[in-house]
Amino acid sequence: MKKIELLAAVLALLAGGIQSCTKGPDPADGREMTVRLNLDGDFDIDLQQDPLTRAGSTNDAYGINVYYDKEGDGIQDDRYAYGVFDNTADMTITLLSNHKYKVVCTLVKDAKNTLYFGQAFGNAYSGYAYPFQTSASGSTLVGNKFIIGTSDILSGMSSGNAHIAATTSPSAGNATPNASVNRFYGETSDYEPVPNGTINVYLKRVVFGAKFVISGVKEGTLKVTCGDFFDKTYSADNEGSPAIYSFTDIYTCWQKETPLAAEISFTYTSNRGTLWDITQSQTIQFRRNVMTTVNVRLTPDLSGGLFELEEEPLDEENIIDMGINTDGLIDIIVNPES
Repeated sequence: MKKIELLAAVLALLAGGIQSCTKGPDPADGREMTVRLNLDGDFDIDLQQDPLTRAGSTNDAYGINVYYDKEGDGIQDDRYAYGVFDNTADMTITLLSNHKYKVVCTLVKDAKNTLYFGQAFGNAYSGYAYPFQTSASGSTLVGNKFIIGTSDILSGMSSGNAHIAATTSPSAGNATPNASVNRFYGETSDYEPVPNGTINVYLKRVVFGAKFVISGVKEGTLKVTCGDFFDKTYSADNEGSPAIYSFTDIYTCWQKETPLAAEISFTYTSNRGTLWDITQSQTIQFRRNVMTTVNVRLTPDLSGGLFELEEEPLDEENIIDMGINTDGLIDIIVNPES
């Protein structure tokens, strides 16, 4: 019996020696390093809205995806972790050395008051839906920690769609396009972890502003629609109110600051008969962090010339004057304000 026990012990030692030779502290395997995220950005820009507070408010929500080069080839497209936070102090994560990482983050200011939070996608628990739903179409809790080693990610971060607070029974098909929420987005890539390191992510505000001012509606109704974000019918003059909207493609706005081209349509229905009715449309552009005021003036019985659109350099505010004549023509002049 002692010989058998001795033989077993020897075999165990040999196995341990072989394992240590094949799986020892090889630098290629990487060692764990805890780092923190530092978020900065244009948080204080005001598009004629209520003043924005600095990031970190407990009403804000941050969605974060982390990718890495699993094969060590520098291509950071393998899923590493994700998380939803309302406290920036909790944004720490353990990474592996000898890999490069990409961090993608979106912030919704005042998310707890502007986004839907409840049961969604058939889940029994409550959580956020778009833009914080997972790739499994599951609502997501605010965990203030990273979920590491999962195939899931937050899959709605690059889209301007969101389930706003007024949404009932959220599903993949009923998110609000160009949602009127205060969105930010940023990425950083090629990060190589160091002990107690910091990953800096700069977030751009990825919204545009729009205000529609209506005048000249003496009788009848004027229906104004613009893109997927504005649809209203007027029976009298209206001074309008400024509002912000998320870009349709959040990623492209962040990367290239490409303006949003939206079709604005007018349908005027006169009480005097169809002779005075008007239906007309035209494409206009909305730029990131610019409040665009669209002045719509209904002018009766004016001789109309050619449609005119003048593009000039834009500042923080852009005013578009649109005169609609009852002969069915629209005159537009774009006048930047300093």
